[in-house]
Parts: sequence; C-alpha cells; structure tokens
Amino acid sequence: MPIPKQKYKELKAYYDFQRKVQYNKEKLRKAVEVMLDEPEILFNDIWGKMKEEEMVDVPKGWVPQDDKLKIEGEE
Repeated sequence: MPIPKQKYKELKAYYDFQRKVQYNKEKLRKAVEVMLDEPEILFNDIWGKMKEEEMVDVPKGWVPQDDKLKIEGEE
C-alpha cells in the first residue's frame, strides 16, 4: 500500500530516509546477484581493494597454477 501524499508531506524526512535505505538495499541486492552470476566481477572487485600488507606469506609446498610462475621441477 503506497504512502498517502498527505502523510508523506507530514513525515517527509522520515519517509525520504526510509526510501533511501530501501533504494540502497535494492541496489546492493542487484549488485550481489550480478556478482554471483559472474564471480570474476566479485573477485576483481575484492582483489582491486587488497593491499600488500593484507597479503599472507606463501605456505611451504605451494605451487602456483600459472606455469610462468612455477620454479623448475614444480608440478
């Protein structure tokens, strides 16, 4: 049921804030849906925000998937 115009006018600040919250929820939900359909978007977004000091050291025995970064003898 929509907000009656008279009630909206009386409580404009309240309803404007409620609508702002709802808009941002809908916007976020849409963004999450896109990211779940295309996980590469989510990965790139998170990776783009990652700082070097947040990275963890490579564990012993780890072998990269990218052959160009493997050391001779790693499989």
